[in-house]
Amino acid sequence: MRKILNILFPVVAVVLGIVVLVLGFKKLGSKKNYDASVTGVITGIEREWSGTDEDGFDQYDYTVYVDYEVDGKKYEGVKYPSYDSSMQKGDEVEILYQSSNPENIAEGNIAGNATIMIVIGAVAALAGLVMAVKAFIRP
Repeated sequence: MRKILNILFPVVAVVLGIVVLVLGFKKLGSKKNYDASVTGVITGIEREWSGTDEDGFDQYDYTVYVDYEVDGKKYEGVKYPSYDSSMQKGDEVEILYQSSNPENIAEGNIAGNATIMIVIGAVAALAGLVMAVKAFIRP
């Protein structure tokens, strides 16, 4: 059983690392779809209960709404595509948008988040490979 776990864990780490790497590169590539940016203001944050985790703690989903202006036209109550616990109503956020369709937005830090995903994926895949090689080399 231990031999199986010594092989299975590295394989899972490699597969998950590759998946996160691919998603990171995909996210980074999506940045090209957004050719302009603007500063928006958070106008609301809704919290919705989504259940409990295995430890019995409540879990919530958050929806962030922003207002921003592009070429004199105001966009109000548009869903912002990400949330973090430091966000508060009234905060300013960077918004990427398509100049051909300003209602199609992305988070301003798309490149930074994609880079983090790429690094984590690469580390997980590499660690899994190293563990797999060690598992096969050991007698």
